[in-house]
Amino acid sequence: MIPIHPRIVHFPVAFLIGAALFGILALIFKSKRNVFKEVLFWNLAFGVAGTVVAIITGLLEEKSLIHNDTIHSFMETHELLGFIFSGIFLVVLIWFILRKSKMKNIEFTVMVVALILSAGLLGYSAHLGGTMVYEQGAGVIPMKNIISHEEHNHSHNEESTHHHEEFKDSQINNEKENNHEHSSHQHDDSLKLKRN
Repeated sequence: MIPIHPRIVHFPVAFLIGAALFGILALIFKSKRNVFKEVLFWNLAFGVAGTVVAIITGLLEEKSLIHNDTIHSFMETHELLGFIFSGIFLVVLIWFILRKSKMKNIEFTVMVVALILSAGLLGYSAHLGGTMVYEQGAGVIPMKNIISHEEHNHSHNEESTHHHEEFKDSQINNEKENNHEHSSHQHDDSLKLKRN
């Protein structure tokens, strides 16, 4: 099955961060506030809709993702933050719909601050998602094969929490054994000449 989550997640990220940016612009440029508020609203609406799809696909694909303890830890935090910032954005969207025409300066400022804080959580969650893929190899086919053939299988109990570290230690030891130090000795070229 083709993973959908990593293919669509960038759209809600862009829309929701865009909503926060247009909120800031609306506070700075009061003469164009109504225009920026309208753009903010549509970015927020599309962003929340995209986030619902991203959460559903993420939860479904989590079950089939081959991973180890390190990836699992990133994934749990990524998921928790996803629920938190999605909830905040949804509340702000409903708040905006109900109060759009009656919203005063202070109320709008508070709403923009909520958008900025939520966008910060979104940015960190997106960073964790990228770390899982680009640093830990989650979902990358060659890395799936490596994780699948690790010495211990990943499980969600405490007994398996150190298998990833053990795998790293064995890699470091192998690298040390295979390193060829040139500074500690010299090659005797005269032996080569005599043999020839």
